[in-house]
Amino acid sequence: MTDTLKDFTDKLNMLFEKKTKTDGSKYSQEEVIKGTQGVLTRAYLWKLRTGRAKNPGFTIVQALADFFEVDINYFRTDESQPEEIVAKSMRDELLEEMSLRASMFSEETIRTMIGMMEYVEKNYPSKGESKET
Repeated sequence: MTDTLKDFTDKLNMLFEKKTKTDGSKYSQEEVIKGTQGVLTRAYLWKLRTGRAKNPGFTIVQALADFFEVDINYFRTDESQPEEIVAKSMRDELLEEMSLRASMFSEETIRTMIGMMEYVEKNYPSKGESKET
């Protein structure tokens, strides 16, 4: 198996592992097949996931990117590919869910949550930041 093929297989399997439905459950192969509007067959998806398919076409790669809501460049296998694409996509998804959930709370509750976020920001800085004293 070539590195390029292995990279594509690993990236596809990572999407199956990391990208989840709104209820937190993982997508099944059948859901992906149906969600790609007939572009993928069960056999071909299996070949992609096991590294047996060599060189998937643009239509298939685009269908997978669309289904998992990632930029098509996620599947690029050259060295210039940033590894943060999936993480950013998942972060955006979490922010959207957090906003949707917050919209169901009262203004007072939202202000309390913002206060909690400020506390966390102050006391648990992100990487590369120092804790304020």
